[in-house]
Amino acid sequence: MNKYWLSGIIFLAYGLASPAFSSETATLTINGRISSPTCSMDVVNNHLQQRCGQLLQRVETNYRASSTAKGVTTEVVTVGNNDKRKIVLNRYD
Repeated sequence: MNKYWLSGIIFLAYGLASPAFSSETATLTINGRISSPTCSMDVVNNHLQQRCGQLLQRVETNYRASSTAKGVTTEVVTVGNNDKRKIVLNRYD
């Protein structure tokens, strides 16, 4: 009976240790390209401006919801007439 326990422990220890001593290697290849950002937002003279490529557009804000907590002011601004486009502005005091 002790032989079986001893052999079981040896096989269990070998089975658990074998992945740690693995010597196989692999190569990962990633194909793709990196593109520059297409749009950016800036604040110019207290107005939001959106730049997409060569197009510069002033963003009109309709609805503002703000909340403050621990020195952070978070403001959600709706862009133009589209309720689905919103900007979250965080200001740190």
